Amino acid sequence: MMVYLLRLGFVIFCALAGVGAWWLNGYLFRHYEMTEGVNLIYWPHGLRVVLTLLFERYAVLGLGIGAYSVVSSIWPDNWIMRWFAPMIGASAAYLAMRMLLPSQGGLPSRIKGLTPAMLIAIGTVSALINSGGHTALRIVSGIEGHHSGEFMSMFVGDLLGALLLLYVLKLFLLLAKHYKVVMGTKE
Repeated sequence: MMVYLLRLGFVIFCALAGVGAWWLNGYLFRHYEMTEGVNLIYWPHGLRVVLTLLFERYAVLGLGIGAYSVVSSIWPDNWIMRWFAPMIGASAAYLAMRMLLPSQGGLPSRIKGLTPAMLIAIGTVSALINSGGHTALRIVSGIEGHHSGEFMSMFVGDLLGALLLLYVLKLFLLLAKHYKVVMGTKE
């Protein structure tokens, strides 16, 4: 029973974190928006990657629920974007993680295997999946625009946001390891 409550807590935490990050990013970086929904600085994608590395499929569920709770304010009249964009955003990091990290060994072995090159690869692949999926949805739903420019803007924003937060996570893990050594609780 406790395991199910813990997993539910992961889902709720990820949903609230995703909505909070989306709102905060919109407030702080609204001047960098290239077109509706495309921002040159988009650190919430980095948060999605970090949450997915930590909580896996529970992050996907939570991020999807959070995205569905706000998507009608972004795309009120476009049902294709309203139904499918949250799925792409919520699952891009998970798909990248599944493609690039070993599935055996659980979370501890995956976290220990996060080299700088792997962090860059996960950030890049998840940004490609997210920006490519959103651009494809824009084309299919008939949204006018310069799609290649929007793709590049979204890709750069997602990639920068992902790399920023992934390296903050890596720094946190190094500091935690250093703290354990200093405090005498060496592994």
